[in-house]
Amino acid sequence: MPSRTPIPWSYSSLDKFVTCPAQFHAIKVVKTAADTTGAAGEYGHYVHKAFENRLRHGTPLPSDLVQHEDKLVELSKLPGEKFYERRIAINRKLAPSEFFGRTVWSRGVIDFLAVRGERAWVVDYKTGKRIPNNKQLKLCALYVFYNHTAVQQVEGSYYMTMGGLKQPAPVTFLRNQIPELWATFTPDLKQYVEAFKTDIWQERPSGLCRGWCPVTHCAHWEKKV
Repeated sequence: MPSRTPIPWSYSSLDKFVTCPAQFHAIKVVKTAADTTGAAGEYGHYVHKAFENRLRHGTPLPSDLVQHEDKLVELSKLPGEKFYERRIAINRKLAPSEFFGRTVWSRGVIDFLAVRGERAWVVDYKTGKRIPNNKQLKLCALYVFYNHTAVQQVEGSYYMTMGGLKQPAPVTFLRNQIPELWATFTPDLKQYVEAFKTDIWQERPSGLCRGWCPVTHCAHWEKKV
């Protein structure tokens, strides 16, 4: 029997669904394939953990990351209550939820969050070379607005950890923009819910099909050259 109830989604899992519903279904729903972290994923976890330990516990950065000390000092000086690798979630009624709660609808982890009164600052660490769009920051802002109801303004930014990359400018989100922020995700979420309802999972070709996808039974899968 198909699963009629959509499983909780995060920014990365919704992105995986949009890239290829069939791959998402195999990895996240029926679990007939396993997603592999790879070297890039392992390095990302290493950097995030080192930054968290520095900010939360004062642990010195490893020698290969000391160039980020000034940025972490800058973050530590932001006003308000600080959160590191903050697990944050909402339910279907757009109210705060326990991260693994029974009614959770969407959840994510905010790398760095500072909250002071009506203002909040969100920073997402990026360990790749590709400059992302603001979509993930928009979702982080929504999480903050629903979990910190006094906040009226969220300043979101990415911190690119690879050397030689220009840092993207911060983006400010206001509480009265919530409908506009949700509009970014609504088309994808409609398809997401519909896939669970119909149990139809499209095989959508992409560059991952060239040996990078763990779902090898797909018609688009090719051996890595």
